[in-house]
Amino acid sequence: MSKGDARHVGELVGELFRQRGMKRSLRRAEAVLLWPRVVGAEVARFSTARTLQEGVLVVDVSDSETAMHLAMQRRRFLARYHDTYGVHDVKEIRFQVGRVTSAAGGGAADDTAGGEGAVQVDPHAVSAMARELEALDLPEDLGAAVLRAGRSLIGMRARQQAAGFSPCPTCGALHDSLAAPLTPRERTLLGRGSEPQELRDRELCAACRRSAGEARVKAEARRLALAPDETDRGLSESERAVAARLAASYLDASLAELLPRAVSRPSLRPQLELVARCRAALATGKRSEELEDADMLVLDERIARFLGGTWSEGSEAREEP
Repeated sequence: MSKGDARHVGELVGELFRQRGMKRSLRRAEAVLLWPRVVGAEVARFSTARTLQEGVLVVDVSDSETAMHLAMQRRRFLARYHDTYGVHDVKEIRFQVGRVTSAAGGGAADDTAGGEGAVQVDPHAVSAMARELEALDLPEDLGAAVLRAGRSLIGMRARQQAAGFSPCPTCGALHDSLAAPLTPRERTLLGRGSEPQELRDRELCAACRRSAGEARVKAEARRLALAPDETDRGLSESERAVAARLAASYLDASLAELLPRAVSRPSLRPQLELVARCRAALATGKRSEELEDADMLVLDERIARFLGGTWSEGSEAREEP
């Protein structure tokens, strides 16, 4: 296989994983799946790599004594990740007492194996991946290796979902932010009887939460709220998704504030409809002038009802929401 063919195959496989919401999780999954090889079969019998979060590999072990013993060897494990396997995403390793899944033969645990805590790999997902790989017409050995890797990723996602992980609404990566206990600040905010953006952002994975706090992402969100028809300005795919989510929250807040005012002051209807058009355009991916009455279904039903279920003619005049 020539270098050009290999690069083409790599792009196709990358697209396959991207379509399954795995592209962003691939490096993190690699670190988890490599753990038995990094530490060896003996250590792998009483330790299980669970997740990689912001450079920290979280490893479950059977007891606190084992955690302390392995922590003393973490520099050796890190060196194996970096020097032997070239995985530099692992910056630190944290050992904690948790559920250990035995792995045999120095490889990833078999998700279809029986026993307590076993998680069944979704056979439909594996079959779908096999069909897509077959369509790529890869060499037999490469196709088999990619299928094994894909099956391991599907199994890891199944284990994570069984453990309470949820998909990030912007990038699709599984994370446990929603299962984590509230911080003192979050408890205070929740006690005020409202749901500020900080609490809503718990739905996001750590990387997307970090993006949501970046000035350029916030600036893009404000621009999208005013002009959802315009193209983005140099953000990554995940950053654009985070910006769109923020823009939607800005518009929803504007609509919630405008609706009761427009009910008592009909002169505010054009302003309400302008914001509603921006929200519908953002949700549907259409340009404002392409919106149809059916697109009102994406809005709060109270907004659509107030507008009579139809857009007014000539209401594209730009005003700030």
